[in-house]
Amino acid sequence: MARQLYLSGHFFLFSRSMSAKRKLILIRHTKSDWGDFSLPDIDRPIKKDRIEDAENMASKLKSLKLVPDLIICSPAKRTRQTVKYFYEKLKYEKDKIRFDERIYESSATEIMQVVQETDSKIKTLVLIGHNPPLTRFANLFIEDTIDEIPTTGVVWLEFVNADWKIDPQTHCKLLHFLTPKTIYPHQR
Repeated sequence: MARQLYLSGHFFLFSRSMSAKRKLILIRHTKSDWGDFSLPDIDRPIKKDRIEDAENMASKLKSLKLVPDLIICSPAKRTRQTVKYFYEKLKYEKDKIRFDERIYESSATEIMQVVQETDSKIKTLVLIGHNPPLTRFANLFIEDTIDEIPTTGVVWLEFVNADWKIDPQTHCKLLHFLTPKTIYPHQR
């Protein structure tokens, strides 16, 4: 719905559907533990010795002033464990996290569907999932493709669009590609 504003003898037309900056932060889960081969894939936990990666990355995102409007997460155990470090550090309410089965064992197309269904009121969306779909999805939008988002890696994209009905032709800017090794190179 358009609104008119009369100011200094001129009419200005404003529309709610005007484009806005939208931030999409893709986070790959922290390194998983393969110590118990009897566990189904969805039940694999994160490696205890890699928890620091999640803590450091959450701190880095806080230092970059990330304030999520919505966090959507795969229901796998390792993503549920990973999201804990981010919601605690970013002061996001645990009860507001949305778990979506389409992110687990997904494709770039399914991730696109999840993103496109996001309410237009959401300006900053965090999605925590798995490879290879996260990398394939990110590569739909960026010029210099990424070989692989490593565990606990982050791809921070910015779109200028009226809503989340994005596609590969939607203007996008890669703001950050962060990995545990790039934010703390002295580790590992």
